[in-house]
Amino acid sequence: MLHPEVVEELYSVRFRNSGFKRTPVLYADAEKNFRHFLINTIGENVFVMTTALGLDVYYKSTRNHTDFIKNNLWLFKDNLSSEHVELQVEEQEGVAVLHYLNTVIDTLIEHPQLFLSCCKKFLQHYRDSGIKTRMIQLLYSTFETHLQKLITDEKTPYATKIRKLLLDSELSHYTLIDNFTSLSKQSTSAIRFN
Repeated sequence: MLHPEVVEELYSVRFRNSGFKRTPVLYADAEKNFRHFLINTIGENVFVMTTALGLDVYYKSTRNHTDFIKNNLWLFKDNLSSEHVELQVEEQEGVAVLHYLNTVIDTLIEHPQLFLSCCKKFLQHYRDSGIKTRMIQLLYSTFETHLQKLITDEKTPYATKIRKLLLDSELSHYTLIDNFTSLSKQSTSAIRFN
């Protein structure tokens, strides 16, 4: 079972372009460099993902680093993407991070291509994340559990493709921290602590 501290110390910062622009907040190389920078300064409990909607940063820490993240994002933006672009910033903490992740998934369903693209990207980032910390496992289990529910309720576009993506990202390929058995149960249990 996840310790409630994992949820209590969970934060997210979402950067979005104003309007519905498909211009990324950070390009692929800059995103990778930004993620390494955050891991080196905040710790290994960092998950960064760029989508067509913007940039999401999830992290677990005993203190809030949101201002630090916001103030240092510009260091990684190239000249083309940083031309006086005003970004919308949304912050969440604790169990609100997990609830908001589910809300984002529900919102994306109304844009099937974008939904499929974001699912692929999330799962690819999860596979590429190397160390599967408790925080990263919690994000994945929340994502997986919500997708499974949507598939069961027949509310998911591209359900067959999403099922295949989930099967391809099975956790059995990884050595898990603390010998966790069922991430879905852990996610549900962790949420109940709050």
